[in-house]
Amino acid sequence: MHDIREKIKQDNRLCGLKDGTKVNVEGDTCYNNPLFNSGGHTPFQGGTIAVTTMCENNTRSKRIIGVHVANKLCMVVSRLRNQGIAVDCPNHDGKCTANMSETDVIGNEEKWNEQVARKINTDLNIASFTGNGDSKGHSGVDKAQVQQTVHFKDLRHLGNSLKRAINKARFSSGMFAGPASKRANFQNRFALSIRARCMSELTRAHKQYKGNIEEIKNHMPKVISSIILCYKGYCGAYCSKHSLACRGSARGKNKANLYLPENCKLKIAISDEALLKTCIQIVLGPESIDSTRLQTSTQKFEAVNRAYQTAMPKTVTFSRNCTGRIHSTILKLNHGLADSAIVKSEFTGAHLSKGSRVIAYLLKSKHNDMLKKTCAFQRRRKAARYFARKRRYALHSEIHYSKGLTDPKPDFSDISQLNDHSYS
Repeated sequence: MHDIREKIKQDNRLCGLKDGTKVNVEGDTCYNNPLFNSGGHTPFQGGTIAVTTMCENNTRSKRIIGVHVANKLCMVVSRLRNQGIAVDCPNHDGKCTANMSETDVIGNEEKWNEQVARKINTDLNIASFTGNGDSKGHSGVDKAQVQQTVHFKDLRHLGNSLKRAINKARFSSGMFAGPASKRANFQNRFALSIRARCMSELTRAHKQYKGNIEEIKNHMPKVISSIILCYKGYCGAYCSKHSLACRGSARGKNKANLYLPENCKLKIAISDEALLKTCIQIVLGPESIDSTRLQTSTQKFEAVNRAYQTAMPKTVTFSRNCTGRIHSTILKLNHGLADSAIVKSEFTGAHLSKGSRVIAYLLKSKHNDMLKKTCAFQRRRKAARYFARKRRYALHSEIHYSKGLTDPKPDFSDISQLNDHSYS
C-alpha cells in the first residue's frame, strides 16, 4: 500500500497538480458480527473484529491504500480466565492477538478512521472523503488531518434515503389504486421507481453539463417538475424538453418504468406533489448536488467487504490470523490473483516454474479478469441485469405474495374453523 501511495504522488506530478500529495478516498468499516444483534449473549456490541478500509478515488482502479484491523479476540486470555486467572488484553504476558480491551467500543468508527488516515498521511494528504451518513468516520479523518477535508455523500446511500423517505411518506389514500393489502407493495415499487429516475437524471446531468455544478443546479427545478408531471400521466412535451432520462413517452425505454406494474395509474393530489417534491430533493436538491459533485460512492468498499468475507467467513472466528487474512485479501484485490500469488510464492521461497500448469492457470485468470473490466463486457452485464429485473417485476405483478396464503387465519365466528386451527 505504501508503493501505491507513492505511485499516486508520481501520477499527480505528471498530471501537473500543484500539490502532488492530494488524494480522494472513500471508506467504511465492516464487522465480523452484527453490532446490535447479540441475542442477549453480551451487554457490549456484538462485533469482535472491525476492519476499516480506505480506497483511493483518483483512478479507476480504486486501490486500497489504508486499513486498520481492530481485534478483541485472544484465545490465551480465554484459557487463562477459564482457569480463574484475572487477565486483561492487550497488556498480558505472552502472545496476545487482541489490540483492544474487551470494554472498548468496537463500533468507534471515528477512532478507526483516524488511525487509517494517520497511516495515509505519512505519504499523502486526504483532500476529500466519501462515506455513508450513518457513521462518524468523517470526524475521525478531520482529527488526523492538518488541512481541511471535504466530505462527500455516498450516492448509493443517498438513493436509499430517498427510497425510505417515500416509503414512510403519508400520501393521500387515493394515490395508490387497489386494495389496502397491495398499497404497501405499490408504494414500495413507486419508491424504487423514483429512486432509479432521480439517480438517472443526476448522472445524465453531470454528463450533459460536463460537471458544471451551477448549470446542474439551475436545471434541476425543471427536472423535478418534469418527474412529477411524468408520474401524474402528463409525460410529453415537458419531459422531452427538460428531462434528461425520459424521452417524453409514457412507457419509453426508461429504467424507472420497470418497477411499476403495467397500466398503473397514480392519482397524485396537490398535497402529494409537495410531499413528493420534498422527497426528490433529497437527491436532486442544491445541497445534495454540492455534496455529490464528484459522483463518488462507497461501492468499491462494499465489493472489498464481500472479498473479506471469502477470507474471513462470519460463521468462523479467526482470532490469531485475522490481520494476515485481511492483508492477503488486500494484496489480491490491489494486484490481482496472478500477481499476488507470484509475489507471495516468491516471498516464501516457493518458486513457480516457468511454463508450469500453475502459471498457465494464473495467466488465464488474469486474462479473464481483464476481460471483465472492459466497457463492452460491463455494458452486456448491465443490459442483462436490466432485462432480468424487468422479467422478475413482471412476474411479481401477476403473482402477488401476501400473508396467510397457505395457512389462512381462522374466522373466530365460525366454530368449525376453530377445531381445525386450534393453536393457542
